[in-house]
Amino acid sequence: MKKSLLLLLSLINIGLHAQATVGVITKTEEALDGYVFFSPFSSTKAYLVDNCGNLINEWDRGTRPGLSAYFLDNGLMMRTYKIDPVGPFTSASNAGGIELVDWDNTVVWQYTINTSEQLSHHDAVMMPNGNILILTWELTYRDELVALGRNPNEIAPENYMWSEKILELKPLGIDSAELVWQWHINDHYIQDLDSTKMGYGIVANHPELFDINQPSLNSGNSNESRDWNHFNAIDYNPTLDQILISVRNSDEIWILDHSTTTAEAAGHTGGRYGKGGDILYRWGNPSAYKLAPSDQQMLWGQHGVNWVTTGLQDAGSIMIFNNGNGKPGQDFTQIQLLNLPHADDGFYTRTESEPYGPATANVIYGDEPSERFYSPYLSNAQRLPNDNTLINSGSPGRIFEITPDRMIAWEYEIPLFGDTPASQGQNVNGNSNFRAYKYPADYPGLMGKDLTPGLPIELNPLDCDLVSSSRELAQEEVNIHYNSAQQTILINGHTRETQVILSDLDGKIILRATYEDGGIRLGDISLSGIYLVTLINKDQRRLARKIYIN
Repeated sequence: MKKSLLLLLSLINIGLHAQATVGVITKTEEALDGYVFFSPFSSTKAYLVDNCGNLINEWDRGTRPGLSAYFLDNGLMMRTYKIDPVGPFTSASNAGGIELVDWDNTVVWQYTINTSEQLSHHDAVMMPNGNILILTWELTYRDELVALGRNPNEIAPENYMWSEKILELKPLGIDSAELVWQWHINDHYIQDLDSTKMGYGIVANHPELFDINQPSLNSGNSNESRDWNHFNAIDYNPTLDQILISVRNSDEIWILDHSTTTAEAAGHTGGRYGKGGDILYRWGNPSAYKLAPSDQQMLWGQHGVNWVTTGLQDAGSIMIFNNGNGKPGQDFTQIQLLNLPHADDGFYTRTESEPYGPATANVIYGDEPSERFYSPYLSNAQRLPNDNTLINSGSPGRIFEITPDRMIAWEYEIPLFGDTPASQGQNVNGNSNFRAYKYPADYPGLMGKDLTPGLPIELNPLDCDLVSSSRELAQEEVNIHYNSAQQTILINGHTRETQVILSDLDGKIILRATYEDGGIRLGDISLSGIYLVTLINKDQRRLARKIYIN
């Protein structure tokens, strides 16, 4: 489709003080004094950097993440990693391995879940007792799927599908584990297609069960016919003894009871909350359990979900990175906080014949036009001890920290082409990132570690003192975003005689223009994907921002 791109430039007499294109773009006094940990999707390394982007530690693992990595409070890194799958699990989300690695990059424990019938994927979470909950696919074949009530015409041509299970592993030695608990989605289906098959019933009367014939609502998954649930995040609440998961392909989050035995987890009674392994709470898309029309959907392709932990602002709420992938109208991302409808701790209330509430979540970033950004895949958000929020816009490799009043306090463009450092001034690609976390200076995992700053990851880095201050941001903020309805790139905050350059992520310049009164029409072009808009003023100061055009 041809798109006419008009750059609308508000005349504000300011300069462009940010000059970096990679590494630290913004650094202010409002940023948490701490260290940011990330493990890029296309890299074989994990990194810890300070607020100046200086490298504090690096873990060179030789394998790509699959997909998550965490720096734990015991000083170890826990990381899922990719190995060649033995079975037919062909996905960018593959893992197969999980490991614990110390500060000096020495493996403490390593384990594989990779057979012809099962493969770990995406995410895992460490529990306080040292056990690990990990997402795992398992094959379910046609005969069992038909017996469970799956529509035979909706079974993948390979005659199997990738069902989901959650395993709890107790690490043993350096390469063994004991399976101490497990949960399988195959035990918790309902269907209203065939009364002669298992699980037949009225779907709307049983929101605690998953409709086995619920179509995948998110067509962005290339393995949709096989990987039809696509769990992509897991978290654990030790106070409630509950598990939180993100179910991307039905655009929902679920909460499960972990207090059950494995036998109870396979049934519908037992455990602290009396429901066995059935769903205690679900939110995001009530059409998935037929209690609302599809236009009441609230989540679209979400990836990051986690409880806000005790001691932090909004503790007990669930933070959601709502990617907006497939959202009607313009695609854009929002960071949301969900306040759960509790009767008592861990018991969730719902009015009979109505969806689980609340009707909406609280948006903490991304709903204002000046905040618009888009990460189609990956990503997460984290509440910080100073009440700021760290946002990992994973697809474009951008990590930024916002204050409670939504000002950007710190911003970082991952300066990597896979494992290769970028030079300051380059436009990077291959820097997508599944998860990012920030740890305060007094984080227990950092105690006793050598935190002497090294050089930034990028080549030819800027002096940290030259990065924008909070005062400069407040007076001179520049916002750039794409408006799909108007097919327009909007830019607010610039100087006259500003050059505007639109380029792809390989650095190829697509369009170049200079500001004129009334705006700049750049002509008809055909674009789709992530692009870079660079502004250069008459003093050769520059600012670059990634935008998503579709």
